[in-house]
Amino acid sequence: MKVTAVIFDLDGTLTRPYLDFDQIRRDIGYTDGPILEAMAKMPDEQRRKAQVILDKHEQEAAEESELNPGAIELLDLLRQQNYPIGLLTRNSRASVKIICQKHGLSFDAVSTREDEGPDKPDPHPFLQLSKMLKVNPTEAIMVGDYLFDLLCGKNAGAKTVLIKTNKDHENYIHEADFAIDRLNELPQIIQKIETQKQTA
Repeated sequence: MKVTAVIFDLDGTLTRPYLDFDQIRRDIGYTDGPILEAMAKMPDEQRRKAQVILDKHEQEAAEESELNPGAIELLDLLRQQNYPIGLLTRNSRASVKIICQKHGLSFDAVSTREDEGPDKPDPHPFLQLSKMLKVNPTEAIMVGDYLFDLLCGKNAGAKTVLIKTNKDHENYIHEADFAIDRLNELPQIIQKIETQKQTA
């Protein structure tokens, strides 16, 4: 089976990890757990204040962001090989725009937290991106650095690739179909997936 699309996470995957989640939690005023889920449970006024804090962190981090080695070369290669490319992130659309403009990135479809429906790890955004890219989700690949990326792709029926940039990756590497140290290893993974499907 031909791999029909590649969908990437952003922070920690295409870019070097740029958000200090522990500092964001401290500034918002709670200590543990996913930030968006915690904010969803806050009273309206507290959530509005938390949103301002989160947006400020994201904007400043996006402006200072750096790409992971090989990101541009990988995206260029995938385009040359006619793979549709999606971006799936829990970050804001505004921060995505800053990063894309700064680094000259472009995608065929983008999903951010402002889009309707649940966020990662729910499969919904992956399924929606697959529709936008006009591909079968089971023929797409999800590439990310965190557990939520892997669960999102896995629950949508996709193959998952973990890039080992997160310091805690050993805690969830077992959820990935494949793991890589650097982005330039991804084309070999795609070839391996396609070969496996052809000979199965």
